[in-house]
Amino acid sequence: MRTLAILWVAQVIAELAFSFALPFLPLYLQELGVSDPNSAGLWAGAMSAGFALVMGLMGPVWGVVADRYGRRLMIQRALFGATILIGAMAFVRSPEQLFVLRLLQGGVTGLVAAISTVVSLTVPRERLAASLGLVQTALFTGNAIGPLLGGVVSDLVGFRIAFILTGVLFLISGILVTLFVTEPARDVATGSKSAGGQGGGWREFLGRREILAALGVMILIRFANFAPNPVLPLYIQGLAPDVARLATLSGLVVAATGVASTVSALCVGSLADRFGRRPTLLVCLLAAALLCLPQAFVGSIWQLLLLRVLTGLALGGMMPVIQAIFTELTPPDRRGMAFGILATAGAIGLGGGPLTGSLIAARFGIPAVFLAMTPLFLLGVWSLLRLPSGKQGGAPLPAHT
Repeated sequence: MRTLAILWVAQVIAELAFSFALPFLPLYLQELGVSDPNSAGLWAGAMSAGFALVMGLMGPVWGVVADRYGRRLMIQRALFGATILIGAMAFVRSPEQLFVLRLLQGGVTGLVAAISTVVSLTVPRERLAASLGLVQTALFTGNAIGPLLGGVVSDLVGFRIAFILTGVLFLISGILVTLFVTEPARDVATGSKSAGGQGGGWREFLGRREILAALGVMILIRFANFAPNPVLPLYIQGLAPDVARLATLSGLVVAATGVASTVSALCVGSLADRFGRRPTLLVCLLAAALLCLPQAFVGSIWQLLLLRVLTGLALGGMMPVIQAIFTELTPPDRRGMAFGILATAGAIGLGGGPLTGSLIAARFGIPAVFLAMTPLFLLGVWSLLRLPSGKQGGAPLPAHT
């Protein structure tokens, strides 16, 4: 359990760092000379899309590397890579330079998949779902604290200092993992063979209906969740009477959403165990679909804050359930591959959502982004209803021998 505790702390610090300065990219872009808000939103959306594209391409690659060479190494890669690349964003002089660094960051990231892989191979099976839920609370906790602190720091000393502090936080997290986390035990025979025979494993894995449904829901969740991000500070800019504290107010909205997601992630495990994974996901998806609509018609930042908190409650309960499905269907020697594929699915939504959101906002206005998200969540409901009643998972794939 010490490893789980250290990884939880390391992920809280890392997620705090991820959300310390990056949520304010549209505002940073305005400092870099992109004065038009619509253009700043488009730039931010393009950066998120490029980041996610590279991340998605590299996810399965890093998964195979993890299965062959070690899982802890992948955590170190993500943390120390972010230390250098996000820290360097403090020194850019143009949107193009910032764009290049975001692409490079996408190539070395994948922290959640790397930590989830180590956790799934470390904790006892009977505590697996709870442990993965705890990992998600670390993600949401960091995301809740980061924007609030980052917004205050950005308003006080500027965005460049915020990016430097982000790099320092990643460095601290990386050192923590290096000193106190050990490589999980593995079966050398199966590990080496599985790493060399991933072709059949991928076909078997992606051929399962439950896996495809979970991947589809993952894409939809991430797509709808991140679509408003590039334009959210600009939306708040239109609602906030005190523009001088814009970054702080934006951070407050994002942080409150993260707190709500943390609470949801803590509670959803017991609900899913009691009522089933599919019903739990359906309730969360329906709630998110209903809560997106009124966000397009808010008249104050406090109305938006309330709706974002409620949306966070709906979103936070989804990820632990999907991760538990993946873990149960995957043998230990292919766990890196499984979480690599899951990371790629998440990256599709992570990149496509912000890009689509910024395009919709530029063409139809920012409120249209929230209107467009409701059909996506309903599509997730439809995909889960297509599964046979009572289908909660299936037998795990056989390990390579």
